[in-house]
Amino acid sequence: MSAITPNGTGTAIGAMALAALAACLGCEVTKTQEQPTGQSADWFEGGPMRSASADTLQLTARVLAAKGETERAGYLLNRLLADFPDHLGTYTEGAEVLLLEGRVAEAIKWLDRGLARFPDQPILVNDRGLCHLLNVDLAAATADFQKAYDADPADADFVSNLALVKALAGDDAGARRLWGRVLTPEEVESNLRQVHQARPRFKAAG
Repeated sequence: MSAITPNGTGTAIGAMALAALAACLGCEVTKTQEQPTGQSADWFEGGPMRSASADTLQLTARVLAAKGETERAGYLLNRLLADFPDHLGTYTEGAEVLLLEGRVAEAIKWLDRGLARFPDQPILVNDRGLCHLLNVDLAAATADFQKAYDADPADADFVSNLALVKALAGDDAGARRLWGRVLTPEEVESNLRQVHQARPRFKAAG
């Protein structure tokens, strides 16, 4: 899923992490959705029915959810789960579609299904951590981000997300050390300024 699957860039707080902070601060975040190409959705428009790949189902479900067509997106999520239970994207994409609909608790359950299939898979653990962050559950987010980081401490997004929760918990020094591995000093300080504004909301929730 484009929003919460690590992309290895490490060049921002992170799309979903930033969305969580924006929600706490009352800011607006615009999310650009990838559009379908070729014939990825033509069977929904009366075209010939054909066996769809997991990638086609993922992309189509994402676009439908972004358009607010949640019933059809939900149908595709169920089809992904039935047809491709061993495909990692079934769980990452399913969680993203649920998040687009604001269904954070259900996204967590969807990722739990994936983790039952792929125990301790760091991408799924990281994604669940971001969902917990959206739920303003700092303890659960920290546990998941630490677990993802321990599995792959070289992944820039895992590094950045662990830095984020350290900063939210008040550990600026620890956050700086981690962010300093993947960001410029200016970006580190920009992230800390944003986190400082969000801290009261997380403290209140704790």
